[in-house]
Amino acid sequence: MKRLPLVILVFALLVAVVAGCSHSARYDGRLVAADSLMWDTPDSALAVLTAIDSLSSEANQAYRDLLVTQARYKCYLEITASDDSAISRAITHYRRHSDEREKLTRAYLYKGAVMEELGHIDSAMYYYKTAEVSAEEKDYTNLGQINTRIADLYRLYYADRQICFDKFKQALKYYQLTDNKPLQFDCLLNMGACSATTHIGNTKQLLLHAIDLAIELNDSAGYYTCQELLCRQLYYSDNSLTKAKQIALACLNNYRQYVNQDLLLDLADIYALSSMPDSARYYLNLVKINANVPNIGQIKTRQYLILSRIYKLDGDNVKSSHYESLAHQVSDSILNNKKKYQIQDTENTINFKQAKQTQKNKRIIHSLRLLIIVLLAIAIILTVLFWHYHHRRVKQIQAVINELRLAGVDRHEDLLEQIDSQDGTVSKFIENLVSLMQTLIDSSQHDSPSVIRKRVNEEISKLTATEEFWNALRTHIDQNNNQLITNLAQKPRITENDLQFIELCCCGFNYIEIAIIMGYTPQYISQKRRKIASKLNLRVPLQEYLNQEMKLH
Repeated sequence: MKRLPLVILVFALLVAVVAGCSHSARYDGRLVAADSLMWDTPDSALAVLTAIDSLSSEANQAYRDLLVTQARYKCYLEITASDDSAISRAITHYRRHSDEREKLTRAYLYKGAVMEELGHIDSAMYYYKTAEVSAEEKDYTNLGQINTRIADLYRLYYADRQICFDKFKQALKYYQLTDNKPLQFDCLLNMGACSATTHIGNTKQLLLHAIDLAIELNDSAGYYTCQELLCRQLYYSDNSLTKAKQIALACLNNYRQYVNQDLLLDLADIYALSSMPDSARYYLNLVKINANVPNIGQIKTRQYLILSRIYKLDGDNVKSSHYESLAHQVSDSILNNKKKYQIQDTENTINFKQAKQTQKNKRIIHSLRLLIIVLLAIAIILTVLFWHYHHRRVKQIQAVINELRLAGVDRHEDLLEQIDSQDGTVSKFIENLVSLMQTLIDSSQHDSPSVIRKRVNEEISKLTATEEFWNALRTHIDQNNNQLITNLAQKPRITENDLQFIELCCCGFNYIEIAIIMGYTPQYISQKRRKIASKLNLRVPLQEYLNQEMKLH
């Protein structure tokens, strides 16, 4: 890690001490200074923390335990049992102080990191999820870190690329809210790596975005890594071997200091797929396996698969089959080893508990709101607003009746003449509809709103549209419009209920009539039209589309 010059470090300490004193009287200024250095220069932060010989309070000691663990982790130092003890002390302290929620979240986060470093993977997931539950809604930095760590767990120990991709995507959203471009770049790079061989997302778009950020950040290593992943996507998913080879060779020539095993394997694979076994063997021989590499199994798997292709090109099918079998054995062993971890079960369990708690909180809030509404309703009933409500209700009913009166049903007479229904099903239904409208009009003269509502409900219950009614409408529309309804029925997302709604629209029923026939509220009709238009991927309103289709025939 790069260290700050002594003068800059001393100046940062002085500034942080003053800021720390004004920010919180109970924290030692040296701790606040170390915290301010943590992101950019964790080694300097660790140096400040190591120099602290004594602290005056339990709060300061807990803060120091948190920061020391965080700094050691960020400096890639060996994590030991003492680090676990230190971060556990910090968690114990912050659990007792509800005003230190951010520090408790951070303590859970680095407890999970310590558990992961010590090889306790399921415990790591437990603490990461606990940190997520503890975090405040706008604690974007910690929430981004939590999602990143969970994504890495899935990538390294569970092999679920979809979940890994989704977690990095969520972390990216948090980092965009904090405008942290280096961490945005890391998320985009990892999303590109997840999708390069699985078709989860738009790999090219992700990597090109990451390349733009690498250029903006002047990150040569990051730029090279993006190019290497882009190369792999081109030959693995797009079969663009020539372009992939050009990118790989450009990386090899221009970014030699960043060359890793993946690039050499990519080149070997590209030449093997291009039927050039000698070149493939050359680059494959340059691959050096380090036993300490975390993804050694994946490297061996790729080596064996490439060797299988090379020997197949040489005509040695026996060796080709042998190395293909070895590749499958290594791949199966990796999968079996990862399956022993229960990180997804741990996450699902905590998600379930959190969902139950959220539902419980919602019920409490709902109950309180309901109580307030009831009290307000009683107050309204006991005041003159009761009469205001009464008259407004009458006006609303009268408005609906007037709209029914104006809409009328005369325009359905032609429809009755056109539809050939021997048993008079459609005619009877329309007559009942007319009767209902007339009942509404007659009932509005002297009765109260409650009586009107009761009578309307009784009439509507009589207007149950039978199967014969719908068959008659469908037959009529199909015969006159080149099988319009039958064609729409072939659409994968269109339901029988949607088709009935469309049939009424085709026959010219207005929204109130449709609401009565189908048992909807008038307000729902517009929403129903939009849903059906969305299912049909229409760019125009549903009624306009139907009118156009019927005009064409």
